[in-house]
Amino acid sequence: MHASVLRYFIEVARCGSVRKASERLHVAASAVNRQILNLEDELGVELFDRLPGGMRLNPAGERLLRHAQETLHGYQVMRTELDALRGERSGHVKLAAMDSCFEDLLPAAVEDFSQIFPAVTYTIISTQPMEVPQLVASGQVDLGITFATRLPAGVVTVALAQLPLGVVMAPGHPLASQASVSLRDCARHPFLRSGTQPVFGPTLSAEYTAFWEAMVPAATCNSTPLLKRLIKAGKGISTFSKIALIEELRRGELVWKPFELPALNRLQVGIVVPNQRTLPQITQNFVGRLARRLTQLEQAAAAT
Repeated sequence: MHASVLRYFIEVARCGSVRKASERLHVAASAVNRQILNLEDELGVELFDRLPGGMRLNPAGERLLRHAQETLHGYQVMRTELDALRGERSGHVKLAAMDSCFEDLLPAAVEDFSQIFPAVTYTIISTQPMEVPQLVASGQVDLGITFATRLPAGVVTVALAQLPLGVVMAPGHPLASQASVSLRDCARHPFLRSGTQPVFGPTLSAEYTAFWEAMVPAATCNSTPLLKRLIKAGKGISTFSKIALIEELRRGELVWKPFELPALNRLQVGIVVPNQRTLPQITQNFVGRLARRLTQLEQAAAAT
């Protein structure tokens, strides 16, 4: 059986839903469902119990799942051995990104890339948005993901996505019914700050920088998962790009509203690389695939 078919089957088994599996695989749900049906026809047995709440493996499916996991593991081991013999398809990817990229974008990108290039190793750093370009410029990492504002010399943006900052709150919050939110609105409610520094300098928005410095936050935390949990619990509001919130927005667990500041609404997330040195081929390949996934995430954000 083809490796991609097994991956589809494993993902549906993991998610318990063709739709959820298709979102993780970035493949049309109809294509995933067709592959599952073809697999069941080929084996002559149903692999799932189709329930109102989703799909659950039956005994035949559980047996195939063990086989599929063993097969794909063996395939990856074989690929690694062949890569070592050829001296190709290996290398080390070094990147830095703001914390919100660790919710969906980077885990999915690394997981997918590892399926194709299992011999590649990674160094991945979570840091403040304004520090990412400096790490790229200094050569400590080869690429970064951050808000694309003023960049230092020696760094260039190779991909951009319209994923601006906005205000995030629980669905029942008083600001949730507004079309947009002002800084004055934010000042009236407990605010959860995502770090000790703003995500950009005063040259982009002096008003936002002044608000950030003057506020007395209800909490300051650089952990995106913890902040999202506090927001869901109604402990305050915060500012995030939708890049960190896609699944929560789809499920209606959080609400995102744009700022009334035009400068913030134009803010983009970008992939930055050095422009004075050539990246290794394997890193260039990773950047290309990461850029495509960033575009897909931008499209998903526009639909929420």
